[in-house]
Amino acid sequence: MSTNKSISPECRAPRDLSGVLKDAPPGAWVALSVDKTRIVGTGDSIKAATVQAHLNGEDGPVLIRMPFEGEGLVAGVK
Repeated sequence: MSTNKSISPECRAPRDLSGVLKDAPPGAWVALSVDKTRIVGTGDSIKAATVQAHLNGEDGPVLIRMPFEGEGLVAGVK
């Protein structure tokens, strides 16, 4: 059984968001613009970040949670 699903060009390579997220508070939920070039909202919950994004004119934000200090995939790497 073969499935031929096309992969969106956006999904082909990881995107470096470190420049956009460099000032995001640790542990916060962050709402990014659809093009992922700016932060349009932050909050302690998904809902709070989404409400801020909507107030800033962004109807379909990309939501991510920032890791706390020392948390994450590379936290232990020196």
